[in-house]
Amino acid sequence: MKKHAAIALLIVLLTACAPTADIPVNVQNTAMSVAQTGIALTQTALPTPTVIPTATPEATLIPTLPPPPIITPDVVQVERWQEYQTELIKVLLIQYLSTLHDLALCEWDILGRFEQKLYVWALCTLPGGGGANIPTIIHINTDGSVQNVEVPSRGSTWEADINKMFPNEVQEKFDTYTGQSYLDGRLREMSNHIKYRRQHPETPPMVVLSSYSPLPTATPTP
Repeated sequence: MKKHAAIALLIVLLTACAPTADIPVNVQNTAMSVAQTGIALTQTALPTPTVIPTATPEATLIPTLPPPPIITPDVVQVERWQEYQTELIKVLLIQYLSTLHDLALCEWDILGRFEQKLYVWALCTLPGGGGANIPTIIHINTDGSVQNVEVPSRGSTWEADINKMFPNEVQEKFDTYTGQSYLDGRLREMSNHIKYRRQHPETPPMVVLSSYSPLPTATPTP
């Protein structure tokens, strides 16, 4: 009896120690589940980005310069332009040695005329630098020749001289030749034309060219 009981106990112990069959696992489903869980955790962990609207820059309008207030010279003034230039140089560049005057060139716009007075804005320069840029009165004779040239004094009486010498309608045109004009306005055009004339001595001032067309022609490319 004891022998049978021992055999039975041995069978039970061997059965308990025997290896169990592996439980099949769906590896693909498990991997997908883990990945989805990771994505969910990542989406939850990351903050929702805040979209900051970018300001649209406003366009800067470049002011349009008015057309140059040129009065077309008459036939006599066109024929005598070299005389006008010489007389302008004598007065506008009086502070420079007279020996340098032959090297100077001038551009001028006619802003008005009253009887024998020709109101102009004149720019005269020397090669390498130096010159004058100033409103001027050219007093002319009945035959169109130059009687004399008059400029306002450069000093404490400047404004008084301007008001005394130039009519209001002429003074209103001065803005075309001051301020920003030094960079990209009428004075720049006049200065560029002088530079061109130094390379092409046969070319007259723009005021003379204006007598052949409604507005001054652009400086041709060298």
